[in-house]
Amino acid sequence: MKPSTMIILAFLTVAAYSAASPYLPGSVVPSSPVDPGGPNLLAVFQKSDHPDQAAKDAGDFGDLCNAIADGIDWDGQQTEPLLTNGTQLYNLSRVGRYVEREKRSYSDFYQDLGPVIGSYLTEKVGKDGGKIDQAKRAQWVAAYRQLARSAHYASEVLGR
Repeated sequence: MKPSTMIILAFLTVAAYSAASPYLPGSVVPSSPVDPGGPNLLAVFQKSDHPDQAAKDAGDFGDLCNAIADGIDWDGQQTEPLLTNGTQLYNLSRVGRYVEREKRSYSDFYQDLGPVIGSYLTEKVGKDGGKIDQAKRAQWVAAYRQLARSAHYASEVLGR
């Protein structure tokens, strides 16, 4: 058999397998992302004129929210927590959002992000900047985990 015929047959075999693979037993068909509810961060990131960058930013923002939740949770497990009031928790998130994106706030790039997050956090944890207990700390952690899920969902949808 000539080499050119072998190359054509190999190409046709790969093409046939690629076309049939979603229908073969054991094949994994990518599922559509499931909206986790919570704040609609997809609407915020969708307004960008640069969908690829917005998808990356949404994913990075989700990672940041998870890191903030991890930090708040970890701090609460210490004998003497450093984060002891709502004002400190609010400021921690502001610093994190500022440092993560080229030393500028994500809100500089996505103008609706700050108001959406502010409204969501007010709804979930309130505006009291005073001393926090374990229950209030758990609310902060849950709120940031939900922000992360919403941001990762936005990233998945925009990245398709």
